[in-house]
Amino acid sequence: MRRNKKSTFEPDLLYNWGNERLTKKHQEPYLSYFKDVPGTVLEIGCGRGVFLGLLKDAGIDAYGIDSSEQTVRYCRKKGLHALHGDAFNHLASLSRNSLGGIFCGHVIEHLEPTYAVRLIKESYRVLKRGGRLIIITPNPKDLRTTERFWLDITHVRLYPEKLLVTLLKREGFTRIRVLEGREPARNPLEKMAKLFLKAWFMGFMYRGDLIVMAERGK
Repeated sequence: MRRNKKSTFEPDLLYNWGNERLTKKHQEPYLSYFKDVPGTVLEIGCGRGVFLGLLKDAGIDAYGIDSSEQTVRYCRKKGLHALHGDAFNHLASLSRNSLGGIFCGHVIEHLEPTYAVRLIKESYRVLKRGGRLIIITPNPKDLRTTERFWLDITHVRLYPEKLLVTLLKREGFTRIRVLEGREPARNPLEKMAKLFLKAWFMGFMYRGDLIVMAERGK
């Protein structure tokens, strides 16, 4: 299958700026994973630069890449290091063992399988020993994912936990951890409602995103 370059990293038709405060709250827990990495951190699909801002505030050397000129301009106005371009071309231009970490939030679900495999393969190549990769993607185990996923016309497919872990192991990644993200709520009432529905549906609602963390060994 051919990759649709336009939809790979830039969902023009349904781009949602969302709530930066909630996004920041959601992404803060991943910051500690990069505090002791052996080099610069790259965020693939950096969007509005929320996680880049967290990395900068923590004193972690980092930069991002995104195919959207609009979001790259937005990042630069915030004083963040962001590049406009294709992530695969950028990864291919990097030397082996040149990065300390890669953060890839809500990108892989926009890729056809061939390119998802390539993303993992290239990530392993450019990471230094002890370098870390985080992939965040919609959780197939959440009942809400079915309809919500296909409301974004740029989505290609879901990547379940077992599949991602298999691909990472096959490439050579070690210390693989799988987590489910927090479901941020705007107020206590919304939080209670989410907890009730999660219990009512036996844990198959409001599970949060699928987060897969891995480290490059040898």
